[in-house]
Amino acid sequence: MSLSKAPTERAHRRAFVCLGALTFALLIIAGVFAKNGWFPSTDPFSGKKTGWFGRPLAKNAESWNPFAAPPPPPTPQLSKEYIYASGSRLLAVEDANATAAPPADLAVWRPTGGLWMIMGQQGSQATNFSWGVSTDIPVPGDYDGDGKTDFSVFRPSEGKWYVMRSSDAAWQTYSWGVSTDIPVPADYEGDGKTDAAVMRPNQSTGNSEWWIYKSSDSSWLTFTWGTNTDLPGPADFDGDGRADVAVYRASTQMYYSINSSNAAFQYIPLNQTGNKTVSSDYDGDGRADHAIYNSATATWTIRYSSSGQVATIQWGSSNDLPVHNDYDGDGKCDLATWTTSNARPRW
Repeated sequence: MSLSKAPTERAHRRAFVCLGALTFALLIIAGVFAKNGWFPSTDPFSGKKTGWFGRPLAKNAESWNPFAAPPPPPTPQLSKEYIYASGSRLLAVEDANATAAPPADLAVWRPTGGLWMIMGQQGSQATNFSWGVSTDIPVPGDYDGDGKTDFSVFRPSEGKWYVMRSSDAAWQTYSWGVSTDIPVPADYEGDGKTDAAVMRPNQSTGNSEWWIYKSSDSSWLTFTWGTNTDLPGPADFDGDGRADVAVYRASTQMYYSINSSNAAFQYIPLNQTGNKTVSSDYDGDGRADHAIYNSATATWTIRYSSSGQVATIQWGSSNDLPVHNDYDGDGKCDLATWTTSNARPRW
């Protein structure tokens, strides 16, 4: 009995020694990883995420895959924007770290002669620039990614986009769309460049098709979202730096959007009617708030993403055009209208 037991005890001792050595080695490796910040972690103050070996991750990332590519650089944040009188916003005029003072510069696009007129504020100069014809639709945005707005128009009769690049003063055209399309330019990729895009109401199917021309590689995306009577209202509702496809439907008084971060659907009831989508970040949480504007009553209905509360605010006069923007530089969009009553346009 003793002869057969001895080898077993020696085997057990060797196993324990090996296990102890392995445990010690793992502790050493863990110490090295911890010292160098190689473990996945989330900063409790900033929310910044890092994966294995310190690889940066987006705040909404769900994977710690050590072989995953790092996220794209964040979309440049802008300190002020131009507004033009049709109610839409110019997407970019100045980097956030530039020397500037609010309020944002005011601007109008005059269809007669296609004249852009920008009133300079403190630290900037007045600018006039002719670009476009009377039947064009202004579609300003940062198409070359230099942090400055490019004068640009969509010409329905040709289905073309005409862009004057601010980076090199050269102009380019995109053949993208047909005469019945609704232009919906935005940064759908999060690369800091505006993508030419249209929503195409399809009368035969009753739906709307979205066609997006990607600035990163000149490829394109197309999918169906919304009915042919919906109002388009793309914005970055999930805060990932990319515009989300969205529509407002008057018949249900609801917003319907798709998160670009996870492809999840959002159905947001506003319980109010409106004829213009005015989604923007009104509460300063880094996410656009679903919002509409009723021109007849000058009523704004905003669903704040930070709290989920819906507010109805009367601001402006009947038939005013909404020109919402961050005029005081506090990181929150301000309610504003542009009125043409008494043949005297004013803000």
